[in-house]
Amino acid sequence: MSVVWILAVAAVVALVLVALSRANEIFCVSVRDGRCMVVRGAVPPSVLREIREVARRAGIRSGTIRAVKEGGRPRLVTRGVDPGSTQRLRNAVGAQGFGHLKASQRQAASSGRGSGRNLGQWLGIAWLAWLFAGRD
Repeated sequence: MSVVWILAVAAVVALVLVALSRANEIFCVSVRDGRCMVVRGAVPPSVLREIREVARRAGIRSGTIRAVKEGGRPRLVTRGVDPGSTQRLRNAVGAQGFGHLKASQRQAASSGRGSGRNLGQWLGIAWLAWLFAGRD
């Protein structure tokens, strides 16, 4: 019985850590084979267009693009993206301004965000979102 309690506490701690790590996240976009999918958050359509264009031109095969709030300003964090493409992505997101990103967050929160999203996107899990991406 004590093993069950230890596992339950570990699961709760893990969930709290994940929630805290995502607390300052504005959006998360996953890139696979040049295609982009919004996994978490609200991305303004103009920013998503720019991200898709940079990913297509740079030939990004697989990566993650996250916008996080740091010191009251947005910061782009990438994984699996080369430094030159990361800078082009920063330029594209920075051209829109922080107010544009904040407005999309407010709009998504008030509209019940996520209509048309699959289970992976609802849960914010990239691999699950891509698994359900081709299904309707």
